[in-house]
Amino acid sequence: MPMIIRSHRKSWFGPLAILLAVGLVAAACGGGGDGDTAGSEAEAVEANGEGSTGGAATGEESTTTTTEKELDAPIDTVPPETEEGPDKNEPQFGGTLRVAVEAEADGINPAANNFAVAAYMMTYPVVEPVAYWDTDGNWVPHLAESFTKIDDGSSWQMKLREGIYFHDGTELDADDVIATFEAQLADPIISLALRPAFPTEGAIVKIDDYTVQYNPLRAYAAFPQTLTGQLGQVVSSQYLAASADDSTLDQEPIGTGPFKVEKRTQDEVTVLVKNPDYWAADTVDIYLDRIELYPITDPVIGAERVAAGDIDVIVTSNAEAILTLREADGVKTIENVRSSEDFAMLNVQQPPFDDIRARQAITFATDRDAYVSLIRQGTAPTADTMFHPDLIWHNPDVAQETNMADRAGPLVADYCADFPDNCSNDKIDMELQYSGPSVIQTRIADLLIDGWKDYFNVTQDELLQDDHITQVALGQFDAVTWRQFGEIDPDNDVLWIQCDSIDFVSLNWPRDCDPERDALMFEQRASDDLDRRVEIWHEIQQNLRDSYTYIFFNHANWTVGARDNVHNICGQTNPDGVELFCNNQGRIWAQGIWLE
Repeated sequence: MPMIIRSHRKSWFGPLAILLAVGLVAAACGGGGDGDTAGSEAEAVEANGEGSTGGAATGEESTTTTTEKELDAPIDTVPPETEEGPDKNEPQFGGTLRVAVEAEADGINPAANNFAVAAYMMTYPVVEPVAYWDTDGNWVPHLAESFTKIDDGSSWQMKLREGIYFHDGTELDADDVIATFEAQLADPIISLALRPAFPTEGAIVKIDDYTVQYNPLRAYAAFPQTLTGQLGQVVSSQYLAASADDSTLDQEPIGTGPFKVEKRTQDEVTVLVKNPDYWAADTVDIYLDRIELYPITDPVIGAERVAAGDIDVIVTSNAEAILTLREADGVKTIENVRSSEDFAMLNVQQPPFDDIRARQAITFATDRDAYVSLIRQGTAPTADTMFHPDLIWHNPDVAQETNMADRAGPLVADYCADFPDNCSNDKIDMELQYSGPSVIQTRIADLLIDGWKDYFNVTQDELLQDDHITQVALGQFDAVTWRQFGEIDPDNDVLWIQCDSIDFVSLNWPRDCDPERDALMFEQRASDDLDRRVEIWHEIQQNLRDSYTYIFFNHANWTVGARDNVHNICGQTNPDGVELFCNNQGRIWAQGIWLE
């Protein structure tokens, strides 16, 4: 069952590996048009997110079934009969929640640092976004009171709720939203997600003290969904001015959330304490007094500590850690296999993979079945595309062409005949890059190379993770292992595959530009027609398969493991009482948890 909550009572282990999880930014941004004020044709979007293209509200698809392909969003509402549905126990106030995260962040300022799962775990209780997702995959306002679409979505106005205060006592207003946006646009990395989507001037304008207008480059039918992650988190403008002069303040952002940063010692612990002046305390119950987040870079050790009872919660996609959690006494798991993919990725802008024959040959020679069996150990299903088969976006006619080694030989022979300088001993010369030092990553590399060795001479290049990411962004690689995709609405993944993301520093990592694919992506971005959007994404999957830039292995399994005394991991709500999406690519909102 794709989403599972279990309690387990026995234990066994096996070998594993984990691919690089990289999250430079939360989501792609885009949209279109110009204009400074709402016209007569402006469409007001109500606080329930009506008009979103992500969930059951946009069609007849239901998210109550977990075995049929009818889901719009990567996971469904947690089954009500499980412990994470309506809880039979009375919630209790107080206590300290101890959370293990698999990595450390260089900082937790959403306007200055690069966010992945660990950073979100640390910041969502502290720095709230203007919008988030409900359980059906619709965007809903959070700090925002409402969003108004102008004309065809060429501009959007966002009105903030009044009476929201930052931890420094200042009131949230339009100036804070603009200051945060402009700081992100000025950041050399975060701006990579913004520059392809916004004009250099007039991207955001102030309408009044609580209203701003976004003016993206292209029409956007559901623009607020891009503000559900890092790009929608807002910090105090006074804090931003101070942190610009003192980068140490990036470790202690000033947000509006129900928790404040009490202490942060990198590589040791981040301590959050309850905010007694939380603006939404009348509508949102905050039970915990304290959250402690510990970076434990070996997730198996983290899982064992949950099993032992000295850590309460861990979020992981590591196969052996998942097996440990599943079989531990007194531990439950919440598993999501629909919200990102593990794959190999090829650079199309330099030899040998600038030639499609080389890309086809390495795809055919890849032993995906062995990878899923030996590396994932039954914890994650095989992937053919960027969408799990349960999702309406998935194209069932697209199959990943691996485990066809007999088809690789003729292609390699043809390539080497044309480019003998790129070959040795009738095999194509190439490099496989991955992060380390890591026994696990080396095991993955060895398994892949074992399938390629009859056709490719592979040099292994193990780099520290930061160097690895930098080299990939600069296009200094042949092939890498990677994790990506899986956003709640696929439009937020356009960033990774559009032509405009290719530059000296590129977020279109393979540097594969296809104007026809771009046209399809921007058409679906502007559309409210769910059927047409699904049709377009089916075409895009075929396009990506035919480009041979990604070799999909499996759908990643993001697992939340928690002690049985940890409650309300799912079931948390926004200030309007709307239940929020749980376990979004491993991101959970820890602020609503309570301990028994």
